[in-house]
Amino acid sequence: MLKKILDSKVNIVDNVKDWEDAIRTAAQPLIADMSITNNYIEAMINNVKKFGTYIVVAPKVAMPHSRPEDGVNKNCLALLKINEGVFFGDETDEEEKVYFIFVLGAVDNESHIETLTQLMDIIDDEDKIEAMVKAESVDEIMELI
Repeated sequence: MLKKILDSKVNIVDNVKDWEDAIRTAAQPLIADMSITNNYIEAMINNVKKFGTYIVVAPKVAMPHSRPEDGVNKNCLALLKINEGVFFGDETDEEEKVYFIFVLGAVDNESHIETLTQLMDIIDDEDKIEAMVKAESVDEIMELI
């Protein structure tokens, strides 16, 4: 199911300007297919500014999101791999670097739970995340998922 949701919504870039750029870039496939609005992107960024780096859900992984009413048209998920990583927190701590941005959009508080559960199985698997860090193509990443 996760592969189906992520189909054509996985991108790889070498670097981004900063964490805000990372969120904007990661969300682009969801803007392109109208799953979310630009307002949703701004809401995700404002949440980080307001609440801190709570979206860094595991080593190397961030999952920006916001409320359904902030601009989600349908349940969706996109993934951006940043080869050089990006800092959300302490820029002197290499352990804080994020390589994967999973942008999650949900139309309500329940319908995305199954997707989230499958996603957490991947995020919690440190070996899989390490393999994904080394992956050089979208196909390799999709095989690991």
